[in-house]
Amino acid sequence: MSANGPNYTTTCFVIMPFGKKPVGKRKLFGFLPWGDRFADFDAIYRDIFQPAIESTPLPEGGHLVPLRTDMNPAAADIDVLMFRGIVYARMVLSDISGLNPNVFYELGVRHHSNETGTAIFRQTDGPVPFDISHIKAIPYEYYPAENIERARETVRRVLAESLRQNLVTSPIQRAILNQRQMPDAAQDAMKAAEEAIRRQDPDSAIAEYEKALALAPGDALLHFKLGLLHKYKGRWPEARDQFETAIRLAPDYAEAHRELGIAQNKLLKSDSPAGTPTGEQALRRAVELNPRDFDAYSSLGGILKRAGKLDEALDRYETAAEISEGHPYPLLNALKLRAARDGRVDLNESNTFRLARAERFRRAQINNSPAIDLPWSYFDLAEIRLYQGSKDDFLKYVDEGILANGTRGWQAKSFRETLELLSSAGYGPPGMAEGIEKLRKAEAWLK
Repeated sequence: MSANGPNYTTTCFVIMPFGKKPVGKRKLFGFLPWGDRFADFDAIYRDIFQPAIESTPLPEGGHLVPLRTDMNPAAADIDVLMFRGIVYARMVLSDISGLNPNVFYELGVRHHSNETGTAIFRQTDGPVPFDISHIKAIPYEYYPAENIERARETVRRVLAESLRQNLVTSPIQRAILNQRQMPDAAQDAMKAAEEAIRRQDPDSAIAEYEKALALAPGDALLHFKLGLLHKYKGRWPEARDQFETAIRLAPDYAEAHRELGIAQNKLLKSDSPAGTPTGEQALRRAVELNPRDFDAYSSLGGILKRAGKLDEALDRYETAAEISEGHPYPLLNALKLRAARDGRVDLNESNTFRLARAERFRRAQINNSPAIDLPWSYFDLAEIRLYQGSKDDFLKYVDEGILANGTRGWQAKSFRETLELLSSAGYGPPGMAEGIEKLRKAEAWLK
């Protein structure tokens, strides 16, 4: 720091709570009701964020320099230093754990003022508000103590990649850039669609996006968002068409390639003509464009698994699990594929720990208001509890997943096929056959 203040071209400004604050819920002593879990954010800064930032290389040479306003005793005006850091810093690291209002305010200022250079983190079991659930927040853990080094490396890697790729990370700037080219009426329809999504009214949102596209047919983002809603409703041909249009308008749209691959694979039938796209090519293009997209790796793993390429599928799932820091979806699929290959489910100490962490992640999503990623949060919890030997919880979560608002027949079928893969490996704990039959029946009446 010079006499004139920080050199913002090398600064990483840190937005996070100070001191000890409540973060999420945990079971008190393992048997008492749920209570607040407190995190020591000063220790997290000292042990994880500060050393990770200081070890992050700059593309032009040298390393990032951390800045947190309360850590600068020479600052005459904390507010001035804070806003300068938020606006001018080369990078901003934001920890949204605990849903601190000051953190969200400062993050909003950053997103409004900068297209790039923002990395968001959260503790694994912390809730995520519905309105920002679409914004990528990298999960980390700092307890037990052996997770600190892993968390430090995750932060360093994310910061280094952000500096190297210089991707647009601000949803505000992305939306503004998009809307500048839209007629006012199209902007109004898009806003109405987004409001309908917040009300969990996908049919109204679809109608509004279609109005917007009638006025702005060349907008790739609108086609992509409409495709996502058709996907949610299980309208795969319509979803595929929207993703194809988005790619035609924006050939390097990585997320559209990913979603096109998923849609193409859902539409593939056993009697489809030779040459019908399987989705594999689109997903390979997605990971080529964005090597950190664990969803694309996971989906590619699913296609390879169905094609019988189990070793390659296992590699994709394990890559996705590593990139995502142990997201339940690729983690559980990797566990099943290893079981299919080796003829047994490997519930060693390491996998038992990873499953417990995945369970905590999914519980946090279910406890969110509204719940996130249904029905998969329930289905993953069902599978985890199956491994942990709880028949009653397994069947309960199968039922919850089937009954969740918006669950479709293809989702029940997908989970059934997951369980049958375990069965083919000779794994059949109490309740699994009953759960498979529940899912089979649900496929018939879930549309």
